[in-house]
Amino acid sequence: MTDVTPTLASGQPQRPRTQLVATGFASAICAMMMAGALGIYMARRHASGPHPGHDWLDGLAVPNPQFDYALLTLVASLITAHWALWASRRRDTAHTWTAIATTLVLGLGFVNMVMYSMNRMELEIGSGEYQNLAFATTGLSLAIVVVGLLYLGLMGLRSLGGSVGQQGSTTLGAAVFFWDFAALAWAVTWYTVYVVK
Repeated sequence: MTDVTPTLASGQPQRPRTQLVATGFASAICAMMMAGALGIYMARRHASGPHPGHDWLDGLAVPNPQFDYALLTLVASLITAHWALWASRRRDTAHTWTAIATTLVLGLGFVNMVMYSMNRMELEIGSGEYQNLAFATTGLSLAIVVVGLLYLGLMGLRSLGGSVGQQGSTTLGAAVFFWDFAALAWAVTWYTVYVVK
């Protein structure tokens, strides 16, 4: 009878999706922060009466078209981010770089539109409960979007260095996953703070 002892391969263990798992944990942490901030916002809004309306907003007018266009810009950036991932997996570096650059420009345009809309509302920190909570929730959501932009930019630089292909684009896939989460976080913030008010 022969001895059939299994042999183990030597070398480092393969962990191809470590960054994707870490990004998932970071997204979960950010989701809990957003849920807490929006929960506090909704609790304070409902505590102000059954129909807060004009009293809750302290006479502020919310520029809904600008916020709507900002959301549409973010949705367009989601399409270009997934285009970058698709191109990276096919080793098409020209399209990968073009899509990443377009995503970053659209993301910066989104941040600019949100800041313009908040300036147009003439929100002042400390002038009322709505203003404080709107700044806090919007600021948290914008911080998540800015982190997503930085993450996409860094992974875009990595793809410039040749990290493409089916295995190499896992890091870019993690950045796109976080970008998807950032867009979802903004959409929930937009609906809660600026549509439902």
